[in-house]
Amino acid sequence: VVYSLMLQEDGGIRSDLTIARLGPEKFQIGANGNLDLDWLQRHAPDDRSVHIEATTAGTCCIGLWGPRAREVIAGLAATDVSNQAFRYFQARDTYLGHVPARMLRLSYVGELGWEIYTPADMGLKLWDTLWAAGQEHGIIAAGRSAFTSLRLEKGYRSWGTDMTTEHDPYEAGLG
Repeated sequence: VVYSLMLQEDGGIRSDLTIARLGPEKFQIGANGNLDLDWLQRHAPDDRSVHIEATTAGTCCIGLWGPRAREVIAGLAATDVSNQAFRYFQARDTYLGHVPARMLRLSYVGELGWEIYTPADMGLKLWDTLWAAGQEHGIIAAGRSAFTSLRLEKGYRSWGTDMTTEHDPYEAGLG
């Protein structure tokens, strides 16, 4: 997984992305919405060597972050989630209990954790599975305000707030 910027022709920041390599020629791009999707589709090669598929509507993502995140996941995952086996900025397809999951070890909040993706129809099962496993570890549900305050504390940039098309990567502190 890499964090990257999508730049305009003049070098201004168009958006920011996370890109996970899932196979030799398969990637998952975490974009900021339909404008990014449209730009990627319009700039794909005409020879159809690149296929871009929007999967947002059929996908659920839950972030699990914090000092005990590994403890919550370890008892559920069908894969080793130790630091040695599952390093920062890596992705794995696995199961959490009976829920198929794609786990990206990254953190926008500056804590240990994962973005966990599953098909939309499995979203509630994923939530319930994580919630039950987290009870003994003091899990809490925290919303966007907590998410934003933690990213501010860590110094992470937010597209549209800390950087816009008027900034280049150096002006945004991402050179």
